[in-house]
Amino acid sequence: MAGSLKDLKSNFRLLYPGDFISLLMLFILTVIISVFNSGIHYWQIFIPLNLLLIYLIYKSVVLYESNPEKSNIIVKLIRYWYGIFLILYIFKQVYFIIFSLKPPDWDHLFIKMDYWIFGLNPTEWIYRFQNPFLTEFLQIVYIYYYPMILVFGLQLYLPGRYGEFKFTLFVLFFSFYISYLLYMVFPAIGPRFHLHNFYSISTELPGLFLTEPIRDFINFGESIPPGVLNPDYYVQRDAMPSLHVISAFLILWLSGKFRMKSFYFYLPYFIFMVIATVYLRYHYIVDIFGGLVVCWITVIVSNVLIRKSYFKT
Repeated sequence: MAGSLKDLKSNFRLLYPGDFISLLMLFILTVIISVFNSGIHYWQIFIPLNLLLIYLIYKSVVLYESNPEKSNIIVKLIRYWYGIFLILYIFKQVYFIIFSLKPPDWDHLFIKMDYWIFGLNPTEWIYRFQNPFLTEFLQIVYIYYYPMILVFGLQLYLPGRYGEFKFTLFVLFFSFYISYLLYMVFPAIGPRFHLHNFYSISTELPGLFLTEPIRDFINFGESIPPGVLNPDYYVQRDAMPSLHVISAFLILWLSGKFRMKSFYFYLPYFIFMVIATVYLRYHYIVDIFGGLVVCWITVIVSNVLIRKSYFKT
């Protein structure tokens, strides 16, 4: 028994902060689903699958980190890239929790906050700059959020900058998981539903060639069935905070911290992303402020951990 506890303790030392918070997030969601199981769709699937993932992530990380040089390529890929699947899986799990429990949306309060700060609705004000070329450009900026994390990760992984990669994992996991929890506390769907007619956006903000396919892809990712009369009923409650702004800022910060040339790409990209979230009617300004608060907390926590040398190569 003492030997088993000693082995367990030794194995846990092989986990990095990003791995710990991933296991913790899965545990938190499992507890939430267990408490509210009778009201949550597919709870019979989520609970055992969460427990299985906790086990597989733990075993995969320990297996690789105990002897990186002798680990095969499959184990290495799982160790470094399990987060791509996990983020998407948890995102959809949070959707089912919110969709099942149906807490009230906070959009009306966020609209009032925007109006109190600016004396107007920002998405209505910025409409005066509507232009198909601008719409196309900003829609491309907005969609790049999805491959951005993969591209940035490859910039670290391929040259073997594994310590920085693990630090990046923690930064992104931490910000994503905080945001997912906030979605459950402050569910909101954004101005394209509450301040505008969702089905008029294509007419009011036409693009060129890629805008509509990108919008269709985003709507699919947001769980909106095509052609439904009430898309606001189905859409994910993920407006507050804006993860698009969070990810763009943190990738900018990381690229500067790691002294990467991509910093000069992500600096204007972050600015364009902020504009895109409002111009394209996905977010309120307070969603952006909320996102920057999450960034601030993430940077503070991450810097504390890196000073304590939790991210060795």
